[in-house]
Amino acid sequence: MSIVVAAWPENAEDNIPIVPCLSADGHLLVLSVGASRIRYGVSLTFITVYPTDMKTVLPKHISSRPLSSNQQSLWCIFSDGSVTPVYTYDSKYYGERISLLDCPLSQFANDQLWKLNQTLRVYLASTTTKDRKIPILKAFVKVPVVSITSSNSSQESFTLCTSPLHNKAKYLVQWIEFHRLVGFSKFVIYNTTDTDDYLSTIINIYAQKHPDLVDVVQWNFSTLGLVDVLPTRYFQTEALHDCLIRYGDQSEWLGMFDLDEYIVPLHPYETIVDYVHENFGRRIIGSINLWSQFFCNKNASAYTPEENDTNCLTIERFTFRARNLYKSGREKYLYRPRFVQYLSIHQQVIGLSKEQPSEKHITLAHYVSMTRLRTMPECGFNETVEDSGIRNRFANRVKDAIETLMNKHSNRSIL
Repeated sequence: MSIVVAAWPENAEDNIPIVPCLSADGHLLVLSVGASRIRYGVSLTFITVYPTDMKTVLPKHISSRPLSSNQQSLWCIFSDGSVTPVYTYDSKYYGERISLLDCPLSQFANDQLWKLNQTLRVYLASTTTKDRKIPILKAFVKVPVVSITSSNSSQESFTLCTSPLHNKAKYLVQWIEFHRLVGFSKFVIYNTTDTDDYLSTIINIYAQKHPDLVDVVQWNFSTLGLVDVLPTRYFQTEALHDCLIRYGDQSEWLGMFDLDEYIVPLHPYETIVDYVHENFGRRIIGSINLWSQFFCNKNASAYTPEENDTNCLTIERFTFRARNLYKSGREKYLYRPRFVQYLSIHQQVIGLSKEQPSEKHITLAHYVSMTRLRTMPECGFNETVEDSGIRNRFANRVKDAIETLMNKHSNRSIL
């Protein structure tokens, strides 16, 4: 296979763009790349912007010639000269789009990553056109160190990634501490716009008190001048797959949630871990779907004084909810990375069975926007009921956990 791609001059690599980048031929806009042992055996995955979106996403002065995956012939070249073919996938699922490139690892590349723990250099080359047989981009890949530990070695790991943050770090600590209480053992922050010292202060505190609990992925492509097609998101579907590739190997269960979404175990379960183990165990399933239980402000036109008090926890501020679960969309899910291939924001796209859990045992509490009024489904006049159950069960425990984290000596509020 190595004869398919011609050799390139020794100094050519100095001019080859590095991921994240627009490929040298203008056909691909690549945001990230990662390696995984659960994805088609052992492979590299390049996460790219959907071809039809590239014209909108890129600055207008940058020319590109996007091609769909079935129009391209791509190859991965490793530094020892070994070559493997790239398999391409473009998905358009309602308003969400994703484009992925997967190439198997050669034996050399596999050894570099998982035996020798070395950074792997890989080139992406194209034989799409006869006059282009040199690399169009390069990437450096390193496998995350498996750092999730548990007091019970038989306990499976549960990981939460955040949706790309938009200046919401203020609500991060209470969200983490709540989900620690219900059994999650790893948190991954996809940071896009929080550039002040607030987020770094939080991360430094966790690094001191709970090493390896929280990772930060800098999900910001401002150096490329990229603007997402949907202004309310920031390459969220791409981040969803990045989370899968980065953390799927070390997590038995994985999910990506917003900071206004809380996964709540209901009686008799104290943790999500207990619920999942008892009801799903080692069954081979793809995901567990969670319908949203919307929590609203009491009055549609204004916050009450209690709801407006941002010094309180989110689960304290909002205690009025819609009477019923919202079953017309907006659900989120936990999934087993080894049994899914492609994802959307609200459900897996390709994978094994999607399970619907008992509404009596687990819920997704989806809170009204914490900083501005907005309309929530089924939260109109006379549609809500008061429900302080989550507040009563968890608020004091979350506050105790935050106080312990801060060790009582900091004057800076991080609620």
